[in-house]
Amino acid sequence: MMEELASVRAAIRGESEFGANESARRAARARAEIARGLERELSALRVPSVTTRLGELALFASLWIAGGAMVMHGWTLAGGVAHWLLRVSGTLVVALALHMIALLLHDGVHHALFRDRRANRWASVLLGGCVLMSASAYQAMHERHHVFLGDPRDPDDYHNYSGDKRIVWVMHYTRLLLGTFLYIALIPVMVMKRATRGEQRRMLVEYALLAGAYVLLWAYAPRDVLVHAWLIPILPAGLMFNIRSLAAHGLTDPSDPLLASRSIDAHPVVAFFFRNENYHLEHHLFPEIPSYNLKTVHRLVYPRMPRAATARSYLGFLARFVRQSLRLDETPIGVAHHDR
Repeated sequence: MMEELASVRAAIRGESEFGANESARRAARARAEIARGLERELSALRVPSVTTRLGELALFASLWIAGGAMVMHGWTLAGGVAHWLLRVSGTLVVALALHMIALLLHDGVHHALFRDRRANRWASVLLGGCVLMSASAYQAMHERHHVFLGDPRDPDDYHNYSGDKRIVWVMHYTRLLLGTFLYIALIPVMVMKRATRGEQRRMLVEYALLAGAYVLLWAYAPRDVLVHAWLIPILPAGLMFNIRSLAAHGLTDPSDPLLASRSIDAHPVVAFFFRNENYHLEHHLFPEIPSYNLKTVHRLVYPRMPRAATARSYLGFLARFVRQSLRLDETPIGVAHHDR
């Protein structure tokens, strides 16, 4: 627990293992101002619940199994409406489970999956294996995104790669359509270029373990099951991740910690299956808090924010995104100002 407290104190000072930077200091000041007087409530929300995590894992595994069974049963039928209905609906159920697994992995890279660091890491490795990614590789780049949000070193800010609006908009649409798949393919290269030797070693060890596991699965598991109940559903799961990711950071103001990420007032069912990661602004302010507690964090801190980037739904955000793209308009979407 002392390590977690130290990391929180470092965040408040705007520091990290990568050193201090002005964007991190701005975020730390915003965080401290919003959290003032709520320290006890927020501290309680930081503690991961083993019971909740095991329940999530059981739910996601059950969804994956149920969806896979639907897909394979539909595969045995000789065409017809039932064949396609079972295959399509089962694929979407598996995709939903895989997307939820990726969200748990996201908590893992923030050390918010389990309190025990070793359990957190190896559970993250297993979750990463389900979505074809090294947890340590994801962690290495994602931590830099948090620390350098609003800084020229943020690897996820497209303006750090080009000042041409047309190119930036192409990158936005690439993120929407192909972002997850390019990330899975390119993240090892990014880590080898930007990460520390220790991070690189952890990544290489994990990819070696995953490669061995994949070879064994391909050799001994039914290939039809692997393809139709795992690999194909990764495609719609990736699209879900792309939409959520774009809505979280697309057309925001990275220079302002309250406008650099966006919270979506999603339908309760969507919020449940997104594990409350629709409250992405609150996540960036308090990344050490498990995702299932972000709705509570939102209720506590949102009224205290003088301004925020928001949207009422993912579809509403996408509609506004497309309209603005026609004008190459990068005005932040959904900026709300609150009277205090």
